[in-house]
Amino acid sequence: MLRCSLLLMFVLMAVLSLGQVNPKPGVIPTLKQWQGGEGHFQLTKDTRIVVSTEDKEALMAAAKIVQQDIKEIAGLSLEIADAANPEVGDIFLDVFPISDEIGKEGYTYSIRTTAVIRARTATGVFYGTRSLMQMLLLDGEARLPKGRGNDYPDHEERGFMLDTGRKFFTKSFLDRYVKFMSWYKMNDFQLHLNDNSIALAEDWQNAYSGFRLVSKKHPGLTSKDGAYSYEQIQDLQDLADARSIIVTPEIDAPAHALALTQYMPETRHKDLRADHLDLSKPQTQQLINDIWEEFIPWFRAEAVHIGADEYSSDPKYHADYKKYINTTAAFIKARGKKVRMWGGLKVGGGAEGVDRDITVHLWYPGYHDPKDAVDEGYKLINTHDGYLYIVPFAGYYYQYLNTKFLYEKWLPNVFGNSGSFEYGSPAILGGMFCVWNDKTEWPYTEEDVHDLVLPAMPTVAEKLWAGPSEGNRAYADFEADFVKLGDGPGVEFDPPQIVERPGNLAFGKSATASHRPEGHFGAAQVTDGRAASRWFADSKAGPSITVDLGLSREIGRVKLRWAPSFEGRSYKVQLSSDGEGWKDLVTMRGPGRAVDDIVMASHRARYVRLVFDKTGNPGQVSLFEVEVYRS
Repeated sequence: MLRCSLLLMFVLMAVLSLGQVNPKPGVIPTLKQWQGGEGHFQLTKDTRIVVSTEDKEALMAAAKIVQQDIKEIAGLSLEIADAANPEVGDIFLDVFPISDEIGKEGYTYSIRTTAVIRARTATGVFYGTRSLMQMLLLDGEARLPKGRGNDYPDHEERGFMLDTGRKFFTKSFLDRYVKFMSWYKMNDFQLHLNDNSIALAEDWQNAYSGFRLVSKKHPGLTSKDGAYSYEQIQDLQDLADARSIIVTPEIDAPAHALALTQYMPETRHKDLRADHLDLSKPQTQQLINDIWEEFIPWFRAEAVHIGADEYSSDPKYHADYKKYINTTAAFIKARGKKVRMWGGLKVGGGAEGVDRDITVHLWYPGYHDPKDAVDEGYKLINTHDGYLYIVPFAGYYYQYLNTKFLYEKWLPNVFGNSGSFEYGSPAILGGMFCVWNDKTEWPYTEEDVHDLVLPAMPTVAEKLWAGPSEGNRAYADFEADFVKLGDGPGVEFDPPQIVERPGNLAFGKSATASHRPEGHFGAAQVTDGRAASRWFADSKAGPSITVDLGLSREIGRVKLRWAPSFEGRSYKVQLSSDGEGWKDLVTMRGPGRAVDDIVMASHRARYVRLVFDKTGNPGQVSLFEVEVYRS
């Protein structure tokens, strides 16, 4: 009887297991098509990575990356081989003239007794391997879920721009970003290679600027605090080529060009900001031509970016501005490159007379309306500042992008209040999100920047490749998946540096504020020990911020580290034992200081509060740290 019961149980389990197909795996971007199978393809030490013999040379780079990834993810060291067809247990990579539907970046996948990736190009095959490796990582048991389907991007342009002009990033960081971007099938890494401090002092020749390429023709132009050599750029592009990333150079002029005017003062426009070139002078255009002549051969990208935004809106300079764009574009095209620029023609005199064969990064519709730009014949890359700009620790743009909104509501055809285009419009090539390092004087690190970018990369990648989120996983599930997927195998970033100052009673303690700011500028930032994180508030609302020390302590000193330009000028320091009754200890008034070091008679209290005057401060106040000491 027992034997019959066990047999019946096994039969029942087998019946129940029938038809239980694998759900769509949580790869990012979401797979376009998935037909789930039953069971898993198990990787073992005998699994081979096989490239089709006919395409061995084109696919070997992808195979080696897969080999490295599997070692990192599953701890298996697999053999790479080539063959006309796979054997049972192989991972097989193949270039094959399959359906036009998937385009040059799409691929098909079939995971059964073999795991096969086929595509029309080596690029498509590589993207297919990203999905396989993500499945492997998400599974955690060296398995791939059986299934098959097609996958392809909705948009050809899937980019990220990094402002290296205002803040130098090491070659190691750029290398890691190529790998990080490719993990999510992003394909355009734009380097903003020159720029300068926004607040130019009267002593403009000593204001901060950066030019990040090592020039042999104009060595005095190259930044002394960091620049990339020819060899470094080639090495970066070798890494990018293997991962289907293009590296797009941007040299920004005729505004944002302080590095040029500092190097050659005669090119500076005497009646405009010191970072504006005088476009009426022949030597100005000659300098620009020299720069592009030297650096175009460094880069393999199909297009280069000439900047061309935020030049003077004064009509008397419009003709020179338009001539500059046309002349520079013609010079670059004659050397075999396409041209990109920032959208600024609405305030630059309009598009009349300006070359239409330039791709426009549409960032602020007030400077170039997207519908006007399309009507004028331009192709657009959506870099809308209201959605896609990260400016670390500045307060006037995002610290972290609003990834939930982007996932649920945004698409690259959406330009906010300036309207939308039909999804899939050929005028919209795709999108790009950007990190601008406006705050040249602030002490944040590469790792701080990565912390801000980390949740944005998979989110923007999702919308540029997979498109609308309707019918896909909920945002909470999407977020959980990208937390698991992280930076990708073999990519390591140090966590943001935390400084615990000896004797600081406030370090790591709870902090609350009367006014909750937008984004990630909350009160907890003032006790986290991170040099660049900060609390931000509208001082006109009379905000307060409170630190709870956890228990009653002797307090004789409070040190406040203010964010530049947001110093508190009129506020009270209060103490409390219970968080309800408060005693004014110090009232501060006067000019703002970088650090207020307040020494007072010793008092015993649990809570320390700052209360800001509604009228005595500038528009906003912002604190890096609140430190509390016994003496």
